[in-house]
Amino acid sequence: MSTDEKGTPTPQKTLNLATQQASLPKLALIGTFGSLTDPGALIRDGRGRIHRVTLNDKISDGTVAAIGDDSVVLAQRGRTVTLKLPKG
Repeated sequence: MSTDEKGTPTPQKTLNLATQQASLPKLALIGTFGSLTDPGALIRDGRGRIHRVTLNDKISDGTVAAIGDDSVVLAQRGRTVTLKLPKG
């Protein structure tokens, strides 16, 4: 089992998806980590760079509003956009 620097275990679903090739949109959720009180996520931007984000971080033209087990909600220009983990 893999853990982050705080010792939080990475969900098996995330580990499995991390080793699969997937066709992703310009802005894509790669994985989530952390705890209910300190969640984080990995998001790939349109240039293919991976960003580690937490609540209220800015990414692309949005702000991270919520992080769930398999999704991230971004607030973008007065609307919300939900990024979901790719289906394996």
